[in-house]
Amino acid sequence: MKLLFLDIVWPLYLADGSLIHRHELVSNLAKLENEIHIFTTDSSTFSHLDNIHCHYVRPGSLLTLTINYFRRSAGLVGSETFDVLYTRNPNFGFLAGLFCRSRCKALVYELNGIPEDETSLFKSKRGEEKSLQERRMEVLSRSLSSAKSRLKVLVLKKALGFSDRIIAVTPGIKASLESTYRIPGEKITVVPNGANTSLFKPLEQDECRKDLGLDTEAPYVCFVGNLAPWQGVEYLVKAAPSILSRYPDCRFLIVGDGVMKNELLNLSRELGVEDRFIFTGVVPYDRVPVYINASNICAAPFILARNAKIGLSPLKLYEYMACGKPVVASAISGVADALEASKGGLSVPPENPEALAEAVSKLLENKDLRTNMGSKGLSYVTENYSWYSVAKQVDRVCKSGLKG
Repeated sequence: MKLLFLDIVWPLYLADGSLIHRHELVSNLAKLENEIHIFTTDSSTFSHLDNIHCHYVRPGSLLTLTINYFRRSAGLVGSETFDVLYTRNPNFGFLAGLFCRSRCKALVYELNGIPEDETSLFKSKRGEEKSLQERRMEVLSRSLSSAKSRLKVLVLKKALGFSDRIIAVTPGIKASLESTYRIPGEKITVVPNGANTSLFKPLEQDECRKDLGLDTEAPYVCFVGNLAPWQGVEYLVKAAPSILSRYPDCRFLIVGDGVMKNELLNLSRELGVEDRFIFTGVVPYDRVPVYINASNICAAPFILARNAKIGLSPLKLYEYMACGKPVVASAISGVADALEASKGGLSVPPENPEALAEAVSKLLENKDLRTNMGSKGLSYVTENYSWYSVAKQVDRVCKSGLKG
């Protein structure tokens, strides 16, 4: 097939989940002998694969980048035809339906979530006095946010309507599309996320710790990901005092960056555990496995909001298990199911630092249990959730769109 990805792929300078998904999916679809056309700010990103054609978009400010991207994409679509136009962006899906339908045989839209006002997850400061002007600005901000959310839903509905096939990363997303958006179920296929099992694999723990300058004797608990409100990292921080009361040498690796970083740092100070936490900031994608393998246990303490309704297919869970590490994660659809099927970790009630502390402590106490769970998780991900296996499923969906 000749596929056009109507998205921009950035270089893998950081381990952003959306970026990783695009990069891995494109790379593995190319391995299936498809001709892939992709827009990127760095034409060397896919230089190792001959059948990926990178169309350079000059970076700049958001406005400049957007203008450059639309100029480049309009020129390409105006001069070539494609079997499949594939996008993960509702705005691009909408524009593709309007302007590109005559240039492609099928439009496939991948959906990783349902539009919602995520700003509600950012907790307002309690007890803070607000002036009349501040309250007015807050009301205005909420009104604008609500209007933006409604526009997102409208654009998504149009994009879904234009699509020949829809890929949902969780069964919950599919169910929501059927019930709320009235999309026929036969048009939607569930294809979960995966892990790069060539990059994320077991490495020798002591060597990883020496590489990172970490204590070779202390136990480490690791979190990897965007420090956003829905990740629930604050519950790991809140669980730390209880864990440290039993395992005072324990350390916590927080790998990643995001809007919650300062709040998490302040919380660790308030709880007196600041010296037990290492906030690494942005880490290159190919270095993330070193941090995971340096750890004894990995955590995914997702909160209920945003996650419980549609479920999750989290990259971090598969990457943790691909490195052979036992996982403690929130009992949310998709996460708890994977842990139950794999026997690769323990699920705990979301937003419950006491339960989280108990599960982490249980694994710290029992090395054999950690080893056994890590081994089972590794086998499960290798057999079921490699990016190559994900790409094969996407390939079949795209071809079914052509037949339809």
